[in-house]
Amino acid sequence: MKRTDRLTNIIALLLFVAFLAYAGVYLLRTLRGTTVTAEAVAADIELTGVASGMVIRQETVLTSREPYLDITAAEGQKLAAGSVIATAMRSQQGLERANRMHELEREIARVSAALQEMRSAEEVTTREVSLTNASRSLAAASARHDTAALDTACLNLEALLLGAADASVSPGTLERLEAELFSLRHSSSADSQVLTAEVPGVFSSAVDGYEKYGPDILSSLTPGTLQDMIENGAEPDANAYGKLVSDYRWYFAAVMSTVDAANLTPGRTISLSFGRWYSTDVPAKVVSVSPSEDGSVVAVFRCDTALAETIAMRQVTANVIFGAYSGIRVPAEAVQADDEEESTFVWTITAMQLERKDVEIIYAADDYVIVRRGSAPGALRAGNTVVVSGKDLYEGKLME
Repeated sequence: MKRTDRLTNIIALLLFVAFLAYAGVYLLRTLRGTTVTAEAVAADIELTGVASGMVIRQETVLTSREPYLDITAAEGQKLAAGSVIATAMRSQQGLERANRMHELEREIARVSAALQEMRSAEEVTTREVSLTNASRSLAAASARHDTAALDTACLNLEALLLGAADASVSPGTLERLEAELFSLRHSSSADSQVLTAEVPGVFSSAVDGYEKYGPDILSSLTPGTLQDMIENGAEPDANAYGKLVSDYRWYFAAVMSTVDAANLTPGRTISLSFGRWYSTDVPAKVVSVSPSEDGSVVAVFRCDTALAETIAMRQVTANVIFGAYSGIRVPAEAVQADDEEESTFVWTITAMQLERKDVEIIYAADDYVIVRRGSAPGALRAGNTVVVSGKDLYEGKLME
């Protein structure tokens, strides 16, 4: 009985030793031959940060003490010095007279255009050609969203369809309208005053009181002082009816986290995305970044475009786009360095064989990189299988 137990123990020990030897060999072969792969994928990334602040411009507030104003300048219109902005009147009758004058000016423009179209129609070989031209003008004005041209095109087409018998577009009608307009203009000079632009600029009727803050304050802003300006608000002048922005350059002063602001250096050009305020990203130059205050800084950006389109903006939050990259994303561990050729490359598996593909890194994160898309036949493509790690890698190696 004892002999049988001893033999059983010996056999069990031998089997255990054999198992350990097999497991060790298998583990060694596995560690030496394991190849980790990943798929190269197309990637488009943006590096952004959030900035909240206010727009600063060189602005002049326009005021008038007259109770009635007829503003003729359009929102965002560029005006030269001496251009008419508005007419100030002392009575309600004066305002009604100004409204009638605008109606007459529009009617005269439409009737004149219609008469010209009718005269042109008589000179062409067929009436059909004139109708076709008028229809095309109407379609073009509609596509451009040009309301003034649309009114004229509609009346031109109407004149051609109804013919010269329509009294509303007769030469006599035009004369009567012009005579009435002349009479109203002559009588309006007694109780009205024309308001003009003293300096050239872009007009806006939006006045909020922040016009008193000009670019001269930008160098002294801190996160605390900027936040106080925004929270405490500003009182607009009670007699203000608009403003002139006299410099095409405008500034965005905003509070940002110190972490995001680390991506900014004065002189660098970035992009600002204002979301619903303006659908297109605005290029901007970093003017300054203030010292940190409780984890925040004031970043000042200068913009040289889109002044008229953003003239209504004041307090706003924007995404600051530090960089945008489009390429192919691969794991950072997959990128190898060739010191002799001073280049970088990745191993890919193509038709069960290893193939080297040179790559150019355009953005590097902690665990992945974005490499530039190549146009050469052997360039790395999205969908390629990339070797992340492995042993004994060489060109043409057959992979299991």
